Amino acid sequence: MNGEAHRVRLLPQAGAHDRPCLLLTDGDGPASRLADRMENMQTSLAGRLLGRTRDLFAAGGVNSNDLGLLAGQLADALAEVLVVAESRRRRLPGVADHVPAFVLPGLRAYSLHIFPGQDLASAPAARRHVRDTVQPWNLPPEAVDDLELITGELVANALEHTDSRSLTVTCGLTAEAAAVGVTDEGESGAAVVPEVPKGEQENGRGLLITQALAARWGSLRTGGGLTVWAEVPAVGGRGRGAMRLT
Repeated sequence: MNGEAHRVRLLPQAGAHDRPCLLLTDGDGPASRLADRMENMQTSLAGRLLGRTRDLFAAGGVNSNDLGLLAGQLADALAEVLVVAESRRRRLPGVADHVPAFVLPGLRAYSLHIFPGQDLASAPAARRHVRDTVQPWNLPPEAVDDLELITGELVANALEHTDSRSLTVTCGLTAEAAAVGVTDEGESGAAVVPEVPKGEQENGRGLLITQALAARWGSLRTGGGLTVWAEVPAVGGRGRGAMRLT
């Protein structure tokens, strides 16, 4: 990884299969400046479209064909502006307490891998991938074990609760923490923010394991899907029994 790249930035344009597109950046390179221009263009176009819509309604006589076209254009513009808003929100001061290590400045290592959705074999495959990825990071042995176990639980949770065609597993390392995140596509409808089960409830027991092992964990909405993430300390000390951050 380039030693000058310290942050993972959510880009305003989706990648293949409408997956989030990410940029590893120092925040001031040519790609970052291009992303800034794209964001400004998208928000400007959305504003012009909103103004045109208001003018049409003020003039009266909008037919059903115009309404259908406007609805589609406004929906596309809103989706783009929401991605821009989320990207900028993650870069605001004070957001660090509510986002995982792999979107923070000071990133030392980063990995992203896509696994098939609707395939139970993805859970053990993701566990092996995360162990192989983080072992060279000089983490405490218990941190490697915890990240592997958390990954299996989060992937299994996504397989159970969504119909995603693919699941994205992200790993990141800073000086203080190592993090893993699992992003689904929300194909079962609106992505459901997971809840830790209570009492004798059986579903979602993997989130109890995540909460017990992680120093921090939480969720981030990414487009139509959801990223559930967890962190463990990158140095000695387990720091377990985390509070959830959203």
